[in-house]
Amino acid sequence: MESTLTTSAATDAAPAASSFDWTTQLRDVVLDRSNGVPLHVQLRNSLRRLIELAPDEADKLTPENEMVELLGIAPGTVRKALDGLVAEGLIERRRALGTVIKRHTGASWLKTLAVILPNFPSHSNSAHLAALNRQMGILGGKMSIIPLGRGDDWKSCQDRLDFAPSEGGVVFFNNFSASTTTDLHASLQQQGYRSVHLGRPPEGCQCNSVSGSAEAFVRMGLERLAAAGHRRITFLVGEPEENLDVQERVRCFKEISRELGLAGSDVVHCGIHLWENASEAATGAIESIWNRSADKRPTALFAISDSTAMGALFGLARQSIRVPDDVSVLSWDGTELTRMVYPKLTSLATPLDKYAANVIALLSDKRARNKKILIHPEFREGDSIASPSSIPPDNVS
Repeated sequence: MESTLTTSAATDAAPAASSFDWTTQLRDVVLDRSNGVPLHVQLRNSLRRLIELAPDEADKLTPENEMVELLGIAPGTVRKALDGLVAEGLIERRRALGTVIKRHTGASWLKTLAVILPNFPSHSNSAHLAALNRQMGILGGKMSIIPLGRGDDWKSCQDRLDFAPSEGGVVFFNNFSASTTTDLHASLQQQGYRSVHLGRPPEGCQCNSVSGSAEAFVRMGLERLAAAGHRRITFLVGEPEENLDVQERVRCFKEISRELGLAGSDVVHCGIHLWENASEAATGAIESIWNRSADKRPTALFAISDSTAMGALFGLARQSIRVPDDVSVLSWDGTELTRMVYPKLTSLATPLDKYAANVIALLSDKRARNKKILIHPEFREGDSIASPSSIPPDNVS
C-alpha cells in the first residue's frame, strides 16, 4: 500500500527514479528508547538530516508502511514524525504519489535568523549584528536577537526559538565558554537547527564557523608598523582571555613578531574575563606601560579590539601622551568608533558584509559539515600611526 499521508490532487507526473537508496539509509537510523526524547522527534530529526543529504533526484520518501516495517515502530510514531516535517515545509503529501520532498533554492528557505549573543555592550557585536540584519533584509527575512545574561542557563535559548528548523538558522557569538558553545551547538543540531559559530570554535566542536583570520590580521598589522619604523610594539589585550579568538591572536602576535625580528615587542594582558569592561581595563594598563624606562616603552600599541583602543586613547590622554607623536596606535575591528575619535584611528577592519554573506551561505548549504571560513582584513588608514621620533640603536634592524 502506498503512503496513507496523501492530500493533494493527483495531477503531478511521477518523479524520476531515484539513485538514492532510502531503504539502506533508513536501516541505519538508530532510535534510542532510553534517552527520554520521544521516538517521533528522533525519527523526524533523522529524516530531516537524510533529506538534507539526499540528491535532488531522491524526491520521494519511502512509503509510511515500509518505514514502520524497516524501523520496527508503531504507525502513529511514523505519522507524527512526518506531520512535523510537513509543518516545517520540508515535505508535502500528494495524492497517488505519496510523500515528496520540497526543494528550496539557495537561501530562499531562510526566513528567520536567530542570533544568540552575550548580554553586554560590545561595539564589535553591534557592527556584526547590523551586517547580518542587512543580509536578512536582502532575503526578505527577519532577524531576532536572543541575549544570554551572565549566569543564565544556556538551555533557555532553545525555548526562545519561535520557528521550525526548516524556516531559519541560528548564529551564536564566540563570547561564551568553550563548554557552553559546544553544548549549545550539539543541542541545536539534535533539534535539527542549522547553526553557524562566529569566531574560532572550541576544539572538538563539530560546527560550521566564520571567523577573521588571526594570522592575516596580525601579519598585516605588524608589517605596517614595522614598515613605519617601529620595533617595540606592545600588543594590548583588553578582551576576555578565555575567548579562543583572543588566545589565537596572542599566539599569532608572538610568532609573527619573532619571525619579523621585532625583539622589543611584548604582550600586555589587561586581565579581562568574560562580561568585564575592555575599555576600563585598557585605560588602567596604560599607566603601568608608561612607567617603564624610556628605552623599554613601546613606540606603538597594537590594540586587540576597538574597545581596547578606546580605553588606551583615554589612558594616554590622561597622561598627556600624544598620538601619534609620542606613540602610535593601531586598532583591530574597524567599527565606526575608529572614525569618532581624535585622532582618527588606523585600523584593521573586518569586511562585515562579506562576513555576513558567508554566514548566510553556510546556513544555506545544507551539506556543509564542520566547514571553517576565514575572512581576511582590510587596512583602513587613519591618523594614529607615524614613524617613531627616536629608536635606540640596539633596536634598529
